[in-house]
Amino acid sequence: MKRRWIVAATAAWALAVAGFAYYSSRNDAPTSRDQTTIAEGLPVVDGALARVAAALDPATTVTALGGYTRTDRSCRVTSAREGTRFERVLMVYVRKDTEPAVLDRVRGALPASYDSHLVSGSNTHLLTADAGGFVTLRGALVQPGQLRFVADTGCRVQDAAVQEATPQSQSANRAPVQAVLDTLKQTASDWRTHRLTCPGGGTLWTVEAVTTGDGAASRATVPATAVVLDEPKLFAFRAGDAGVALRVEGDALHITSTAGC
Repeated sequence: MKRRWIVAATAAWALAVAGFAYYSSRNDAPTSRDQTTIAEGLPVVDGALARVAAALDPATTVTALGGYTRTDRSCRVTSAREGTRFERVLMVYVRKDTEPAVLDRVRGALPASYDSHLVSGSNTHLLTADAGGFVTLRGALVQPGQLRFVADTGCRVQDAAVQEATPQSQSANRAPVQAVLDTLKQTASDWRTHRLTCPGGGTLWTVEAVTTGDGAASRATVPATAVVLDEPKLFAFRAGDAGVALRVEGDALHITSTAGC
């Protein structure tokens, strides 16, 4: 009888341990990045960049949101598991000499949980933060008047294809980009649309058109008070609620318009 009781108790304990393990795996928060997937990291990436966009002064900045970019096709999640890595970039164009103040404004708007740090010196302006979910956020000066914010998933297992949500064309405002194309008497060879959900509701949209030329003809039509940044290969200005940027890359001219948040 005693032996049967011991066997029954052991079996019951094993079932209880298995049950607790199953419940924990389904409900407990992951304790390391290798327990998460790329699909779980992307919403955190979007949320971090949306907070950056919402912190900016729309009257004096111009933003341009990019899509998801794979930065490491083969990395090690653990010694036995292979993974990959994605990032997303939000470019922010500002008036020269205001870069440290803009970074400080963003840092002050981030939640305390981000544990953000800002290093500013004669040659370095760098913001780092932990967005949670094992996602890192960095903001840095790349050129005078140009700040680059990057949210990075880190190396994770990819269990599904990475795709941006299909935008509703009627929601994304192409008018500011089309106005530049009309001024240049150009047509776009490619249209792209990127979006984020803003922390306070609503949506941030970046509409991008690719054409040829340097965009010089459009600069004369923009009032000086609307200009945020004027460089040989980059021109950014405000057009009502939208921020518009013309960026030359090789033989291609990229025209972006961003509004929201």
